[in-house]
Amino acid sequence: MNSIQYIMVTDWDLHWDKLEQKWRNSTLYTYPLIKDGLETGPWPSEVSTLFIKLTKEKTHEKCWTGKSKNFRVDPNNGKTAIRFEVSDLKEVSCPDEYKNYRNGWHLNKIRINNSQDSIKKFTQTYENLQPEFFKEMESCSWEIFELNCFRLLRLLGIHDIHKFPQADNKGRADGFFKFFTLAAIYDATIDPNYLPAKEQQIENYINQLKKDKIRFLQRYYTIKDAQKQVWIITRGKQVKNLKIEDQIKVKEIPYTKLIEIYLRRLQEDIVMDDFCDLLENII
Repeated sequence: MNSIQYIMVTDWDLHWDKLEQKWRNSTLYTYPLIKDGLETGPWPSEVSTLFIKLTKEKTHEKCWTGKSKNFRVDPNNGKTAIRFEVSDLKEVSCPDEYKNYRNGWHLNKIRINNSQDSIKKFTQTYENLQPEFFKEMESCSWEIFELNCFRLLRLLGIHDIHKFPQADNKGRADGFFKFFTLAAIYDATIDPNYLPAKEQQIENYINQLKKDKIRFLQRYYTIKDAQKQVWIITRGKQVKNLKIEDQIKVKEIPYTKLIEIYLRRLQEDIVMDDFCDLLENII
């Protein structure tokens, strides 16, 4: 269940395996039923989901894994909702820890907590394999945090990366990198309420990525066919999809998630295509 990002629960008729009979595999949640801030989007184009059907008495009936996709706002007769499609259903036995979920669309916090616990255990076991600056990033100044984010990205194996000089960086991103099919502008911040201050900057980053090429000094990168993203690297607890504009994704990426990927590469044999996909779809 570690790949499951959303938990969707309902006691409505014809859910989840019989949606096609009446609604062509489409359904929706109104805002009061959308939990954990998920109503604000943006949402993934497609995401692994656990679908739980309750009886009218609110007891567990059935459970499926599958995909939810194509999320969009639906007026729903004046009761604003998010509509989406359901696909690839496979009936499974519902783990006990998910049986207490009530009606609604939830973030799978169990997956997040399990992942963090696993990384914490691995971190303690392989402490000698970790650079000292990993610990420093918890409480360092913004200047050191920015520098360490650059170091961390290099540690992941991203070598085509450029860092803007800190002395001439006001209002600009901290850097840019190109890794196979991924092209990203990144900005590091320790401010937990960064959005108001960075709203215009994020628009500027998006506009830079809308071009076919990006230049740094005398080096040009062709990004016309790349997966383009803006990363805001923070001390937050979870990845947040902040915005999508012209297929350019803006994400908040906790630095701990990058450390998690670094540690995962020490544990697993990850081929380059899979690693690139992992970076493009950080959750």
